[in-house]
Amino acid sequence: MLAAPGSLRDKLLICLLGLGGTRVEEAVTLRRGQMHLMESSRELGCPVPGPHLHVRGKGDRLRWVPANPYLLAVYGAHMVERSGIAAADRSDFVLVNLWGGEIGAAMTTGRARRVVARLARRAHIARHVTPHQFRHGLATQLVERGRPLDEVQRILGHAQYETTRRYVTTTPARLREAIESVPLPGAVP
Repeated sequence: MLAAPGSLRDKLLICLLGLGGTRVEEAVTLRRGQMHLMESSRELGCPVPGPHLHVRGKGDRLRWVPANPYLLAVYGAHMVERSGIAAADRSDFVLVNLWGGEIGAAMTTGRARRVVARLARRAHIARHVTPHQFRHGLATQLVERGRPLDEVQRILGHAQYETTRRYVTTTPARLREAIESVPLPGAVP
């Protein structure tokens, strides 16, 4: 979907959902001041090392998520894109209306859902795609790359370990790999 035609703002939304693991509500309420993009944010009073996002999640819980380098690149390009629109440039929200509606106002969750659906159509994805599916996809990708569930839980901001387990989808390839990994000592076909 990142390759589908669309604005950099729309690509940034996909990055926040799919590479940042944010819920759609978290993405549309994210403010520029919550994005610490330098290697050190100590000058801001933040002890978290490296580029990261401070995300306010369910129950008003605050968590930080490391920022993927691709997300950082899309954010930078988006900021250049929106700098030519005065009302958008003044807004502290990361995702804002660039056309239609009140320019510079925060994107709504409804608009974000429509953007995801539009990008899915442009990417020729036949099935219905929702913003929340990106969280499931990120969780599955992290586990497939060997990341432990406690890391996935922290990135997604789940309070309960069991919630994270439900997000992880086992693929047929992983099942085959698991069964083929069992050694058969001394067995000769």
